[in-house]
Amino acid sequence: MEEEEEKRVSGVFLGTVDDFYRGSDKIFEEFDAILSKHSKGDDIMADLKAVRTKNPRIFGLIDSIYHKEAELEDKLDSGKVKQEQREKMLEFKERFSALEEDIDLLVIEEIGLLR
Repeated sequence: MEEEEEKRVSGVFLGTVDDFYRGSDKIFEEFDAILSKHSKGDDIMADLKAVRTKNPRIFGLIDSIYHKEAELEDKLDSGKVKQEQREKMLEFKERFSALEEDIDLLVIEEIGLLR
């Protein structure tokens, strides 16, 4: 019984995955604009912070897509997340891979490791 409880995935997490999937057109559009600025060499930290402030749960999921892959995969499996939702996250990961380091820097800064 304890094992079953450990594998239970929060409704908030599953709701965030649903929100990401349903809002993916808008999310991808927003990140396309950020990626465009990034490819021109512009600073994108303010843009990433705006995304994080506007929707911290989605930003947390995006961070997990890049930096907590094994944990995310376990949650997706335990939560029986649909294949099309998984594919949308993989599409995001591949399409915006150039932003991975900046996302990581923002999260590290946020938790106070860089000041």
